[in-house]
Amino acid sequence: MNHLKILLRAWLAVLFAVTFHLASSAQTQHNPYWSVYTQGGLSWTKGAWFENVNAKQSYGLSPALGGGVDYTIRPWLRAGVEYIWSDYRREQRPAALDAGSFLGKAYGRYKANYHNAKLGVGLNILEFWPAREARWLNVWAGTGVGYSFGRANEYSLWFENTVSQNGQVRPITADIVIDNASATTITGRVRSTNRKEAFNRCFIPASLHVEADVNPQLTVGLKGECDWILNRRFTAPKNYLFALATVRYNFVPGKAKVLKQRYEGEMSALNSRLADLSKDAAAAREQAERSEKERLQLQEEVAELHRALADCENEAAVTHAGDERITYVVFFSHNSSYLDADEAERLHAFAQAFRGCRLSLLAEASTPGSREYNQALSERRLARVIDLLKGDGFSLDDLVPGYAIGEQNGIDTAEGRRVTITVESIQNDKNQ
Repeated sequence: MNHLKILLRAWLAVLFAVTFHLASSAQTQHNPYWSVYTQGGLSWTKGAWFENVNAKQSYGLSPALGGGVDYTIRPWLRAGVEYIWSDYRREQRPAALDAGSFLGKAYGRYKANYHNAKLGVGLNILEFWPAREARWLNVWAGTGVGYSFGRANEYSLWFENTVSQNGQVRPITADIVIDNASATTITGRVRSTNRKEAFNRCFIPASLHVEADVNPQLTVGLKGECDWILNRRFTAPKNYLFALATVRYNFVPGKAKVLKQRYEGEMSALNSRLADLSKDAAAAREQAERSEKERLQLQEEVAELHRALADCENEAAVTHAGDERITYVVFFSHNSSYLDADEAERLHAFAQAFRGCRLSLLAEASTPGSREYNQALSERRLARVIDLLKGDGFSLDDLVPGYAIGEQNGIDTAEGRRVTITVESIQNDKNQ
């Protein structure tokens, strides 16, 4: 007895500890949910002290009703509480009375109502099958601990026929002889009893529950269960057995809501990604603008350096006017045949210094662009310089020959965007 209590307490402690630990750790794993269910079917008992004798067949089975609440912690684990009400009945209808007994039982009926409450856990066996495809079908194996509250009533009829002869009382049997030599008294009695009793006992349940999901919220199933009564006494049976049909409602969102949540999550992720990409694009645009600004600034600096170099060369040309051949270079901006103000001013100074001299002109273009376009661009640059020189007093006879060669020199930098003026001959008055 003491050993049984110790084992029961240890088993309960382990059960509660494991259930609490899994329930607390499941808050961040999967999507736990609650469910409620109702159940109904048949029950019967084994090992009842009051046996059926010539009873109706229906007295072996009784209705059973109940329900419960479960918390599905993970797809393979759930815990919950359950209640079942049922009864078990026994009937005795002896085919013949025992005339040799002072009291012969003629009829007996025993009826016990019991209310079972239990705390249980279940494991979904199919979740441990790696190749499982039918997610709508589940098989739960369950156990736990419960307490049974029983109330019973026994009703019996007894018959007694006795004869009193010569001071002796005995049951009336076939060998009774009645004569006039003695005083004889015959007595007949009918006795009825109605006894009530109660029994409350712990039990260990074991169940197998096959369920099928009609939809995410509704589940139907069939359940078989056996409850073992602990420390059985008095009129309690050894075990209860149940065959039940169940209908369960799961508190989970519907398919439309699940899809909505999923799409909202995906849209939120896409919006976040779009915002990040927009930030990256804005940063890239700013970087590109800075790079372009730096490029234009560098290009202006290079052009300025070219102008400074041209000034140096032109000054050298003017200073060494007595040399045999003097050259002057006019630079143009990219894709342009017009001179800026500084370049035009320098060309005017050159024209003033060598007015009346015979000049030859060579116009060029840098390589970017098509050959035909660059040839036409060099021709326009040549014509522009000739017009400016004519405006400074040069005649056409002084400005020959003049050539436009486009990109033939193959220069792809600002050095190729130019018109080179060569002083072919100097007037005598200038040589003097």
